Amino acid sequence: MKQNNKRVFLMAAIIFSIAGISGCLNSKYRYEETMNSEILDFEEYQTAVDYYNAQNYEEAILYYELTLDRIKETMQPGTAMEYWIKGQIGDCYITTGNLDQAGTYLQEAEEGLRKKDNADMLASIYQSEGIYYGNLKQYDTALMYYEKALENAADDEIIRIYRLMATVYANMNMVEKALEYCDYAIELGEKQNNAGALTNVYYRKGSILASEEKLKEAKKCFEIGQQYAAYYWKEDDIKVAEGYRLLSRVSVMEQDYETAYLYSRKEMDIYTSQNATYTYDDVIVNIYNNMGYLNTKLGNRNAALKMIKKAYNIAIVEKETDAVIKEFYDNNILNNIELFYDEFIHDGTDYETWFKENFEI
Repeated sequence: MKQNNKRVFLMAAIIFSIAGISGCLNSKYRYEETMNSEILDFEEYQTAVDYYNAQNYEEAILYYELTLDRIKETMQPGTAMEYWIKGQIGDCYITTGNLDQAGTYLQEAEEGLRKKDNADMLASIYQSEGIYYGNLKQYDTALMYYEKALENAADDEIIRIYRLMATVYANMNMVEKALEYCDYAIELGEKQNNAGALTNVYYRKGSILASEEKLKEAKKCFEIGQQYAAYYWKEDDIKVAEGYRLLSRVSVMEQDYETAYLYSRKEMDIYTSQNATYTYDDVIVNIYNNMGYLNTKLGNRNAALKMIKKAYNIAIVEKETDAVIKEFYDNNILNNIELFYDEFIHDGTDYETWFKENFEI
């Protein structure tokens, strides 16, 4: 029974697969006084930060690169700020899944900041390098970089590093150690009354508990994290939406598809209310696909097909230029369409014919 529940968790994680939100908004830094104030005022830089905070990482990369171009044109190259920006580009490439590019930028950022002897900025780069090596499944190396980051990290950064270390330990199947680091982060976050950091820690702890089938405890963590998110940001912020996504995933594990659908609906309501300046197409596609899957499980044929078509219609256009959406289309949407076909189409129509009639119009 326990093994079967773990398969359900893996299925839920796949159906609801979406790039995780780091929760490390970079509009302000504790070491901002060490940055070049002229660069901070660049319109290109401000736009890059806005896109980064909105999780539109491809646009953030574009504007960070434009910032670097402007630095080359207007001032002496090789400043600490320039290397910091390269680190941010590397961070964005991690999120978009381009690890080769991420590694190149992060290495250059680390080498440059070492020469500048900028320990504060290096602490941030080390965090990104920890994430980078974690994505490569080189967990010991990831932990080494997190330990380096701790040497010069401020208290709010320590909370994040503990959370990232918890993720690594969870990936190493060292669950008790992972939960221990979550609790370290929570203790420090509560001392600082740092609601933003606590949001992310509770979301992480809940995910670890869910993977261990401790669903009631996981749900409680997600609810607490969501409360912190609403307090720190606002009720309709995407961090609150993230909580709904996680709660929906737990409901799928409980096979409570109706409640899971209601959470997905709330998540969609938040994302569709966001500033139109930023694109959340990858998230919107994911949510439509999820709602299609959930309606399929609920036996709601028309609603399921409608939601899956919405996901398909966005993905079929965006996948040509968006690698994240292409991967999601190949690995999730097409599988969801096949699930719908198997569940509802019993009139003898073969799959290829039915697919063309319903999706290739």
